[in-house]
Amino acid sequence: MQGRQGQGGESWEKLASKKMAALNGTGKVPAIPQRPPGMVRVNQPPPTPRVGRPKRETPQPKTFRKAVFVVAAILLVCAVFGFFVAMNLFQGIAEGSGPAGTNTSFLSALSTRDYAQAYRTLGPSITIQLSEGDFTHQAQASDKCYGAITDYKEVAGSATNDGNTQSYSYTIKREHLQQTYELKFTLVKDQDGTWKISDYGNDLGPKGLKDLPACKS
Repeated sequence: MQGRQGQGGESWEKLASKKMAALNGTGKVPAIPQRPPGMVRVNQPPPTPRVGRPKRETPQPKTFRKAVFVVAAILLVCAVFGFFVAMNLFQGIAEGSGPAGTNTSFLSALSTRDYAQAYRTLGPSITIQLSEGDFTHQAQASDKCYGAITDYKEVAGSATNDGNTQSYSYTIKREHLQQTYELKFTLVKDQDGTWKISDYGNDLGPKGLKDLPACKS
């Protein structure tokens, strides 16, 4: 089979050889270089290693940030609510222990015969009518007749609260008495927040008990 012919009837192979000879200036067709012995024939180019694409960081979803914000807000509300509850509870305990503390101070002073300290726990409704000297004489007479106060306890369920006025009943035990008796206190809260005894019955001794010792004035 003959090769393709160009103009003038010459084959394309001859024409190509003449052009190559003209290009190198020698008029001769250059020889094709031979493969060195031992060289492996490569039919295909070596594979090019593919470099993996860097992974893109996935941004945090907005729902996660929103959840964190909601949890933080709930914790903040709980903390504020707990603070106000604790403050109200503390205030209630302080107010409840105020008048009870006044009663304890009064009875403790009487048990140690510190009549001046006991008189300082009395409110103006008593001190206007009863001087410290008269109160001391009254307390000394009760101690002389019935003995010193050796124990006192608040009667369970006796406390009443009416705003700035509270009342309590205490069981009193004296040295020369075989029976205990009750003493009721009414307290009023002053403008400065101090609780004062406004009434104790005007008598520190027992009332209504049988077989009481005959006291000498």
